[in-house]
Amino acid sequence: MAMDRPDLISKIPDAWLGAVVSLLPAKDGCRTQALSRRWRHIWRSVPLNLDDSIPEKTVSGVLAGHLGPISRLCLTKIAHRQYLYHHRTGHQIIDKNGDPRLDDWFRARGIAYVEELQLVYSYRSYGSDVLPLSVFRCAPALRVATFGCCRLPPNLAMDFPLLQQLTLCNVTLPEEALSAVLAGCPALKSLLLDNTVGSARLRFNSPALRSIGFCARQDTEDHPYARIVNVQELVIDDAPCLQRLLPLNPDYGPTTIRVIRAPKLEILGPLSKAVSQLHLGTTVFQEMIAVSLTTTMHTVKVLALQHVGPDLDAVIGLLKCFPCLQSLYIVLDYSWRLPHGLHKSELYPAENINNASLDDPVECLEHHLKKMAMKVYYGKGPEVDFARFFVLNAKVLDRMELGIVEKSIFGSNKEEWMTNQYKQLRVEDRASHDARFAFKRFSWNTWNYNNRIHDLSMADPFDASFLDGYLAL
Repeated sequence: MAMDRPDLISKIPDAWLGAVVSLLPAKDGCRTQALSRRWRHIWRSVPLNLDDSIPEKTVSGVLAGHLGPISRLCLTKIAHRQYLYHHRTGHQIIDKNGDPRLDDWFRARGIAYVEELQLVYSYRSYGSDVLPLSVFRCAPALRVATFGCCRLPPNLAMDFPLLQQLTLCNVTLPEEALSAVLAGCPALKSLLLDNTVGSARLRFNSPALRSIGFCARQDTEDHPYARIVNVQELVIDDAPCLQRLLPLNPDYGPTTIRVIRAPKLEILGPLSKAVSQLHLGTTVFQEMIAVSLTTTMHTVKVLALQHVGPDLDAVIGLLKCFPCLQSLYIVLDYSWRLPHGLHKSELYPAENINNASLDDPVECLEHHLKKMAMKVYYGKGPEVDFARFFVLNAKVLDRMELGIVEKSIFGSNKEEWMTNQYKQLRVEDRASHDARFAFKRFSWNTWNYNNRIHDLSMADPFDASFLDGYLAL
């Protein structure tokens, strides 16, 4: 005869059971209702974490029937609506009132408790779906939000008093909508605009914003966004707390960056020659060349440059603008290389590179620059001269890392190649005797910024990502 065992689970307080159920994926949590009558009210009252495990067609029913708070709502595969087209022009008709499905979802009783929100349409919708105004008015507890492949509504009035982190990806964003976003998010610390379109100029005025990441759209003639206005200019009007300005894809835009007031800016870049005008206070650069150097930014500690070198003129001009620079990251310009590994050496005489600043000291090289990393390094010709300049002139350098193109050592003995590099770079004559050097194999990866762009605890967001996927020789 089997021994009767006490029902220990029935003695567990509802609050404890609720805590366990709240940790389950929404689909599994919903299934606990089938265990017994007691579990039914537990599921319906616990904080709800709703994600893509729930079919979209059941979202309305789940939200309407849930009696407890909704702490997380992450739907990243929202199907686009059937579009209507004008019978004469053939142009798509945009419903300015917004998607009625989302309007229904955001009338649920527990939505006011949402702390994390992700609403991303299927990519093929190409930003044609308009988010209803109700999305932006019903979540006073919201702290993290992502909106993707959609349009922000006209006459936007956002009210997210606690929002700290916002990502807009493939979003059509008129200039007035950005102003409404910043005005309605007084606690916003980190903003990422990824493939944002709809305005030629974006202006930033925010008392709390600490990080701005911007990734421009890569235009192609057949891209569905090709006819939509692309962002050409970023203007930082007044951002007293801004520490990071990260134009993450500068070869595609913006063409103009203006920093009018950002007294705490510490991290800047990557910058490239595609940024035709860079205004830092009253200092102006045109395609990375200093036109007027009247302002220096002592707060900037980290600078990233893309597709520069081997000519040092532009780089030295930038370094003079940042006298307290501590870390420098450079993606070398490989467009100057001719086919079959030949060099346009006549364009960049070695003597000009070696002597570029000997009579004109650069303050950050004299006193502050401690880390330098370069990649797309072949170890030949003018780029060796370019790297050697920093070896011989960075007087407090702690570490230099070079991401090499692996084919540059094909057919060579690795040890012999490295010995030859140390000789060409004149490491024995380095300005900083504490400097260490590391060569790593290049993997043609890009900066893995998406996972780190919002991590404000990192003093240097490029430190861990610049040489992602590289292996030490």
